[in-house]
Amino acid sequence: MKHCLPISLTLVIIAALIWVINIQPRNLEVHVFPVAAESRLNEFLTRSSPSTTAYKDLFGYFVEGFDTFKSPSGASASYSGLRSRNGASVDAFEGFSRVAPLFGAWVYSGRTPLITLSDGRVIDIRETFRTGLIAGTDPESNEYWGDIHDLNQRIVEASDIALALWLFRNDVWVRLTKSQQHNVTHWLEQVEGKRVSDNNWHVFPVLISAVLSSLGQPVNRDLAWEHYNRLKQFYRGNGWFSDGPDEIFDYYNAWSFHYSLQWLQIIDPNWDSEFISGVRDQFISTYRYLISPNGFPILGRSICYRMAAPAPLILAQIKSNESISPGEAKRGLDAIWTYFIQRGAVQSGTVVQGYCGLEPALIDNYSGPASCLWALRSLIAAFMLPPDSQFWSKSTSPLPIEQASYQIKIPAISWTIIGDNSNGNIQILKPGTSPNPPWKKYSFLHRAASALLWRPFRPDNHKAKYDGAEYDSAKPFCGCPM
Repeated sequence: MKHCLPISLTLVIIAALIWVINIQPRNLEVHVFPVAAESRLNEFLTRSSPSTTAYKDLFGYFVEGFDTFKSPSGASASYSGLRSRNGASVDAFEGFSRVAPLFGAWVYSGRTPLITLSDGRVIDIRETFRTGLIAGTDPESNEYWGDIHDLNQRIVEASDIALALWLFRNDVWVRLTKSQQHNVTHWLEQVEGKRVSDNNWHVFPVLISAVLSSLGQPVNRDLAWEHYNRLKQFYRGNGWFSDGPDEIFDYYNAWSFHYSLQWLQIIDPNWDSEFISGVRDQFISTYRYLISPNGFPILGRSICYRMAAPAPLILAQIKSNESISPGEAKRGLDAIWTYFIQRGAVQSGTVVQGYCGLEPALIDNYSGPASCLWALRSLIAAFMLPPDSQFWSKSTSPLPIEQASYQIKIPAISWTIIGDNSNGNIQILKPGTSPNPPWKKYSFLHRAASALLWRPFRPDNHKAKYDGAEYDSAKPFCGCPM
């Protein structure tokens, strides 16, 4: 008599084999990040106060990462990692869209566009962006980014494309042919009138509209104002927004709401300037107490964007030295990037999907291999500033946690921030479950289902991310249940 395995067990075994053989997108070509390029991180690994040269090396590191994983025309980049629910083409598109503003900021500041790679090749990042932009917005191209529909991830990415285009406007936009400019503007204009998620997404059509208008292109400002006014309805006071109509408070305030609003003010200084300036200063007055050389008390979704945390500090010091000094903003950037690089969060030319290393239980199903490159937003803000700016040329100033202990209340969102100067630890106390809800593990069944069905099945850890009564920088998600 033959003994057969149960069908369910057979399926699990098949899925496991698929997982072991290939957890990456189905690329025809395997790309390997040069080992020699890892040395660009050395100063961050060995020093607590990285030099300007260290940041130049860090920029080169991410340029080499994109160059390694980019497509033939450069309109996308297929980084290694766990796929998202958005599909391989959008995952690869994020590999371009989330790096492009970094390149643009570097050139906008007056730094050289010629970058030397570890093998001695010299590439011009202006040309890198130009060729990728042309291919991505050409419907006849094999690397066309695709049409934009309601509630589509391309709406998010289009905002970064627009920002990069504005930063490159004097280096790339003016060099495009009329036909190429038409393709670019037509692709971005597809965002107009599309439904967006009822949360921070409302800022993306506004930023895109501001960029197109600055380039002399016709826009529907009424639609942009509709999105903007909806965004303002999420404002809760003390500089803080809820991420949608529900009372959801997290670091999207830092790396989406205030990051985007401050760019909007730079691109269009007349756009509701009094409100944007006011909420910016109120936000910084409490947010600055969350940053420490020992990390920060992370919570909420999109945890893998963690290195973007200093972005609003950097942009704020441009407009208002009264809310934060250039020296403190720079110290915040140093502290965060040093902390995470020393704990393995930057590897193989990209930002790792997790908090420290690869931690699938933390990653949302909408996050793919390049999604974590939103972490570059703090570097984008920093590299937009020229080397002789006060931010880069003056000495750093200590963070609040390096000066004294404190207890800061944010009434609008019911948070209390407690900082302990003796050990650098920062806590967020808030209404929630005590003890904190447990983390669900990323189990073998999650792995098997993801491999077999070719889409992510990660545990729902919303309660652990939001419903805790205490979040502590000394107990972050490094080593959370897998």
